[in-house]
Formats: sequence, structure tokens, C-alpha cells
Amino acid sequence: MKRFLKISAVVLVLLLVAGGAIGGYFIHRQGSLYIGRDKALEIALRDAGVDLSALRERDVDFESGYGSAWYDVDFETVSWEYEYSLDAVTGEIVFRSGEAQHR
Repeated sequence: MKRFLKISAVVLVLLLVAGGAIGGYFIHRQGSLYIGRDKALEIALRDAGVDLSALRERDVDFESGYGSAWYDVDFETVSWEYEYSLDAVTGEIVFRSGEAQHR
């Protein structure tokens, strides 16, 4: 009986250590796999020819589904509204829209 408890305790500890290592790997991989919100905003601003200091509002959201991940980047200047979607891995622009604000 004591031997069974010892073996069970060792197996449980090994499973916990292995689970922690696997979880840590995936957390690390996610951080290094995607370009990040700041880089996504930088790419969209550069494409639009807009300086960060000209922004009135900005919103960068990470989205994922159907086996892909992307950033939705929306920002406004005094006279324009912009919407972008960028591939979260490559930074490639997959959608862009810019239109004048009507005030």
C-alpha cells in the first residue's frame, strides 16, 4: 500500500512538472509568434502615412479563429478614420479602409 502511494505521488509530481513545462512553452511561443499590438499599429500608421502624434483615438484588438490570427487596428485623426486588419504572424495587411470624417 505504501509503495502504491509513493509511486502515485511520483507520477503526480512528474505530470505536474510536465504540464507546467508544456504550458510555459505555449505561453512563450504565443509571445514570440505574433507581431504584437504595437507593431501592428506601427505598420498601419506607416501604410496610412499618419504620425502617431496626429491620432485622436486608436484601438488595436487581437482576434483569432478558424486557424488564423489577426489584429484589427482602428484609428482616427482630425479628418480621417482608418480601419486595418493585419495578419498577426507576418504583419501583412489583409484589409484597409480610410474615409473622411463628416462633421
